Amino acid sequence: MRQLAWLAVVLPLAACGSGGSGHSATLILNNPTWDRVNVQAVITTSPNCDNRDAYVSTEEFVMSKNKTQRIEAPKAENVCWRHDRNPNNPVPGVWSGWSRATMFPGQTFETEL
Repeated sequence: MRQLAWLAVVLPLAACGSGGSGHSATLILNNPTWDRVNVQAVITTSPNCDNRDAYVSTEEFVMSKNKTQRIEAPKAENVCWRHDRNPNNPVPGVWSGWSRATMFPGQTFETEL
């Protein structure tokens, strides 16, 4: 009987934990350094940020100093981002290397460029 009572408590909790796989996650980028910087962000199902076949979406935006940008990953996919290689003298299409965050359902993750 005790085992049945214990099971009645554990099973609903397990169901709550496994049901979160469809929840979104949010990455918050901050630019503490440059007056203005171009940023490219990619939501991807791959841990390899260069794997374009796995891209869910791509976004390019400009960030001002001490401003943040929210990026929503609808199913908690990986979020990759990069910025101008030289933000003080930007050249279109010349990017830094990728940074990546592995997201989890319901997570909000904050980081700097």
